[in-house]
Parts: sequence; C-alpha cells; structure tokens
Amino acid sequence: MSHSVPKKLDIVSRVTIHVFAAEVLFAALLAACGSKAFAATFAALLALFAVLQAMAAFGARRRAPSSSLTEWDGIAWLLLVATGPLLFLR
Repeated sequence: MSHSVPKKLDIVSRVTIHVFAAEVLFAALLAACGSKAFAATFAALLALFAVLQAMAAFGARRRAPSSSLTEWDGIAWLLLVATGPLLFLR
C-alpha cells in the first residue's frame, strides 16, 4: 500500500501545510459568520494572514532545509487563494 504524500514530507513541510489549511479554514469561518460580502472579507483576511506570516518570517532567524516547504511557500499560497475571490468581484 502506498503512503500518502504528507507522510513522506519532513516536519517543516507538514507544519507549513497544516498552518496554511488552518488559516484558510479560519478565514472562511470568520468571513461566513459576520459579513454579507463573503468573497471580499475572505480575500482580505487571507491577505492579512499573509502579511502577519511575512512579519513573523522576517523576524525568525531559523533556516529550513532547502527541500522543505517554508513560511514563504505558505505566504505565496495564501496570496494565490486570496486573489481567487477577487476575480469574481466586479
């Protein structure tokens, strides 16, 4: 039986994927709870999380192995997902 891809990744990459998923889920829940403009709120929250994560990454002095997914990958994914809802706002 084959193993799933996340189990083959190192711990830094797994944490990056879990943090990204948690941020997207949290942003979706917040946007769904209080706003009538879900897409705009969702995109704004993801952009805010990307900025906060970038600030944390600048402050961190640790280096992950070059083959690992890092905070910067998570930031790029957040910004990519944040632009999706904005494409449909016109």
